[in-house]
Amino acid sequence: MIDENITFAHINKRLDERRIELQDFIAQGSLKDFNEYYKLCGVIQGLDFAKQIIADLAQRLEDNND
Repeated sequence: MIDENITFAHINKRLDERRIELQDFIAQGSLKDFNEYYKLCGVIQGLDFAKQIIADLAQRLEDNND
């Protein structure tokens, strides 16, 4: 059986790593234009949304195990 906590932790870690990569890229000032900035902000929002879905799922699983 797969340990859900380890799986969720791994996914969250990868999402955090990608978010930091994108933030660093934006901070370097390497963007071509505002459209690229806007797109990357959307990607970051998507990563945050994914993390929230994972947190909600983990909570549901924990509640069901109690």
